[in-house]
Amino acid sequence: MNEVWITGTGIVSALGSDLDTHYSALAESRTGLTRQSFFNGNPPDPCICGVVPPDVLECSIEESASNRANLLLELAIEQSLQNAGLCAPADADIIAGTTLGNMHGGTRYYQNLRENKDSDIALVKYFLPCAPVAYVSKKYGITGKRLTVASACGSASAAIGHAFHMIGSGESQRIIAGGFEALSPFVVAGFNSLQLVSKRESKPFDKDRDGLHPGEGAAMLIIESKEAALKRNAKPLAKITGFGDALDAFHHTRAHPEGEGLITAINKALRTANLSPKEIDLVHLHGTGTIVNDISEYNSLNKIFNNYLKSTPVCSTKPMTGHTFGASGALNIVFSLLSIRQNLIPATLFHENIDPDFKGMIIYNTPQKAVNIQTVLSTSLGFGGEAFALIITGADE
Repeated sequence: MNEVWITGTGIVSALGSDLDTHYSALAESRTGLTRQSFFNGNPPDPCICGVVPPDVLECSIEESASNRANLLLELAIEQSLQNAGLCAPADADIIAGTTLGNMHGGTRYYQNLRENKDSDIALVKYFLPCAPVAYVSKKYGITGKRLTVASACGSASAAIGHAFHMIGSGESQRIIAGGFEALSPFVVAGFNSLQLVSKRESKPFDKDRDGLHPGEGAAMLIIESKEAALKRNAKPLAKITGFGDALDAFHHTRAHPEGEGLITAINKALRTANLSPKEIDLVHLHGTGTIVNDISEYNSLNKIFNNYLKSTPVCSTKPMTGHTFGASGALNIVFSLLSIRQNLIPATLFHENIDPDFKGMIIYNTPQKAVNIQTVLSTSLGFGGEAFALIITGADE
């Protein structure tokens, strides 16, 4: 199997834009969450959300209803190409995960029609979830295969995992992979109707946790075979060494309480990477801060790591960015990469008192410098019981 290298990355979220900004946020324990009003002051307003700052996109959610996902994906790809020392036209495949695409344009279009208002057809120009990938492919001359993955909140992890298999098997030599998600009032209302949106700080794995905060963003990776990277004298930021996926099919919106799907996914990733649980230095969890999600993740880790859980720190960065849904797995990988390169264990913000049911879990509410982080496991869960696990490992430069 070919070595799979990450040679470039780009990221945009509520914390800002670019890799340095996100590292600073990790080091400073900074959150990008702010109070937003989407429903003219009606519940669930004001809603705590992770909205990309206006100085990054220079347009509001309403002003960019038709193409906000395009703009986020474009920013992340431009950064990743520059970071990898590549330029357009890009000789690469592209695989990107998303749940919503430019959904807000469609909801605005049909709302206008229902209210007998003029509705600009441009609002639905990029409505299909695959449209942003088509848009950036044309703009950056991405000449290879393109694929949009929609696997709920595991979409980006699924996209990166698929890229890992394609590079490892020799089917492809270079892939731009990751995920993107533009915030929509529709999804805020949807998650609120499921009683999953917290009115206070989101507190993953805390005994007082009561929900998540919706967010938006994009993160894209340049993933190459070792041979392709060496041909252009590129250096690896890290290696992708393991991937696993599974479906527990337990419930429409909840993962299996015993973590059955994630147990399968993590074990597959460990086998692929030829690693044992004791060789994992950090686990970057999906960590939404909802009651049942956190229980499921803990039970899966407790089953797999057993006594090693007491010496393996875990974290969730969703209190910093919000839950970016289809993009979240890619953001996790970028944060995991920063952990490896900076030997940093990210804080799980607002975590105060660990749930007593989560015995042995090591979780910090301030960032911690580590002696040597070489291998990070990242997890993702999606509605319908989808589970994904990715392992990235440090690389000698």
